[in-house]
Amino acid sequence: MSDRSGFWSSSAALDWEHGLVAGTGSLGAVLSGTPGRHVVHVCHEEFFLPVNSAIAAPRISTAIGDVRDALVAADTDAAAEITSRTAAKDGYDGRLIWTDPFVPVAALSWTPDGPIEESTYRRVGDFTTGRVEVEWCTESGERSSIALIPDRTAGSLALELFSTHGVDGVLSLDFGPDEAGTGDYPSTDYGVFLAPSEPVFERGSLMIDVDVDAERLSPFVREHAPSPWQPTGARVEVAVPADLDPLPADGGVRVRLPAGATVSLPIRVELSGGLVGPTPSSTASHASLFEASSLDLHSDVDDSVSYDAVLESARAGDADSVRAALELAFAAGRHTIISSTGVLPPTLVGIWQGTRRPAWSGDWTQNGNVQHGGVASLVASGTPELFTSYLRAIFRHVEDYAENAERVFGGEGWLLPARFDSHGRSNHFATAYPHLYWMAGGAWVLRLAWDQFCATGDLETLREYAWPLARNVMAFATSVAFADDTGALHLAPSYSPENTPANRTNPLAVDATMDVAAFRDAARLGIRIADLLGEDVDRAAWESFADRLPPFRVADDGTFAEWLDPAYDEQLAHRHVSQLYPFWYEEDPAAQTPELRAAALETIRRKLDWRDERPWAGRDGRQEMAFGLVGLGLAAARLGDAEAAVRCVESLARDFWRPNAVSTHDGDSIFNVDASGGLPAVVIEMLVQSQPGSLALLPALPASWPSGSIRGVRARGGVVIDELTWDADGATVSLALVAGSDAARHGDVISVSGLGGIHSVDLSSGPRTLRLERIPEAVPAPGN
Repeated sequence: MSDRSGFWSSSAALDWEHGLVAGTGSLGAVLSGTPGRHVVHVCHEEFFLPVNSAIAAPRISTAIGDVRDALVAADTDAAAEITSRTAAKDGYDGRLIWTDPFVPVAALSWTPDGPIEESTYRRVGDFTTGRVEVEWCTESGERSSIALIPDRTAGSLALELFSTHGVDGVLSLDFGPDEAGTGDYPSTDYGVFLAPSEPVFERGSLMIDVDVDAERLSPFVREHAPSPWQPTGARVEVAVPADLDPLPADGGVRVRLPAGATVSLPIRVELSGGLVGPTPSSTASHASLFEASSLDLHSDVDDSVSYDAVLESARAGDADSVRAALELAFAAGRHTIISSTGVLPPTLVGIWQGTRRPAWSGDWTQNGNVQHGGVASLVASGTPELFTSYLRAIFRHVEDYAENAERVFGGEGWLLPARFDSHGRSNHFATAYPHLYWMAGGAWVLRLAWDQFCATGDLETLREYAWPLARNVMAFATSVAFADDTGALHLAPSYSPENTPANRTNPLAVDATMDVAAFRDAARLGIRIADLLGEDVDRAAWESFADRLPPFRVADDGTFAEWLDPAYDEQLAHRHVSQLYPFWYEEDPAAQTPELRAAALETIRRKLDWRDERPWAGRDGRQEMAFGLVGLGLAAARLGDAEAAVRCVESLARDFWRPNAVSTHDGDSIFNVDASGGLPAVVIEMLVQSQPGSLALLPALPASWPSGSIRGVRARGGVVIDELTWDADGATVSLALVAGSDAARHGDVISVSGLGGIHSVDLSSGPRTLRLERIPEAVPAPGN
């Protein structure tokens, strides 16, 4: 099968969660319904409602020593009680303060005059252009269609209507019914805080205003004012051509579609209040971004087979269909993420929403969802410029991070929140979810910013974003770590999202592996960045800090320990895999012993087995949280366990995608784009891995992928894998260097390994093609 450039589905979307999505990066639309009535929920990436309190983080710093002492004594109950009691002094009453919700701005519907005769119904998506369409025919051959046309370059979005026989109907624009999503947390209908106007039709446009009703907000919310970035309302306008004979109607406008003519209805959203961010510097089209990378696993399943049928056969175990599902998920995921990356990165739901009760507020959740979801594959799949959207979002709230560090830990530098939206204050926490104590967020963003630089050599972006992150992450880390009697450094309170040690009643702990690993990595990266930019840094102090952090350890059960203090017992029965951080990116020398690598592999295998014991979503099921599989898959690929890695991506492609070409949070449950960004990242890591100065090809190639190709991979050192093909005899790779990426590497000679051979490839004179012959006896076993 050739590269996937689109899909089609024979099913209709009876709710927004199963709808077709289109987006310019900033404007989003999701199309659902049936021929009798189709609905388009219109969204804008900035439209978070300021309906929850933006109260500053609690001043736990006044009691942080007592919290730390309790945890060193392994008394987590006392540590939690001190936290709650101290937070109460700042107005926290124990109830979880949610992030502000991402909601649709309005709903546009098309209702043709009935009765509707239908014999076929088909949904089509074009990954290359971003266009999506539904079409249906009658038995007599009359055809009608509705399409969404995004233009990323122009930043415009249009609804397109067509009928071969002409039809009358009503275009309605309203607040939209509240379609509760699946698994909603919280369950509040935030629509009660909005004051929509009646739709009006004037000057050729159908318009509606949707404003926040500040009087309905609680005094607690009003007292703690929202961020200046927060919009307070929006206007949606739909241009209606005069040749449709528009007449005002109840809730909208009555129009007549001419027979055989395509009618375009441009959709415009204008926000009021707030500070709309700058337009991204990139003016690349959707097509150029999508075509930057592709995957072909030679599935032998033709494009004539519907996505519905592919998924049905894949779930029944057909090997070709499983590979086809992977090809489709790779392409669909990239299309989804490109469509929802604009000034800002994709949220949990990209830029699409059809409910005012969004699951988990539809925010940016940073303890895994963003990094292993929305932005996970932006760099590696050939679109590193899009990753800057995440950095832009992060840098809106740096004052909040300094406030978090001081108020929570009494520390310096920046403490990034586990979740954020239009502000960055750490005020979303509870005893069961002590997010305010999670330390690794800033260091994780720094790692991703560094990897963007490694793929591009862009020193300006490194200076603008990575260097301030490095300085402030290290200022925080060195100010909150404390020494024991031997001089070793420790971190407490420390939190491994979102898990609780097996022998404790809440998640608070000492030395969560993720926190330690992320800070050790940050120290290493900070020194490198300072050297590149000529910045002064106390190298000895940062190196000493990294060396004095606790070593990784093998837990008593033979797994890679999630908490480095042995007083805290492992809890493998959990969806998160944060302890595997040392195996996701560049090699951490402290985690490379055979014993630690074997323990990490044991963690991966046991986590996958735990999931497979109840392979369903919902009550008692374990087919949950797509990005947990991404974390397992990345580590498995890096450790050379191809079969574990392919278990992860096959489960994602087979069980976490719907025929609308959008992924879900759990198996076929909860609209969510984490897998859309995460699956391509794992697939790429299975086929191409890079470290400074070296490239590994096919390091985790499973037996179920006997031949195939991947194009457009971006690797560390400014290396581009233009194309890598493989079959039973060997592999061929075409390599090049990104122009202007010299700062990302030391020289133009790259060490390339794969299929048992090692080659030095000089790229100084231009692109090179290399043939690797298969040497089976030299291929190491997984994990060695």
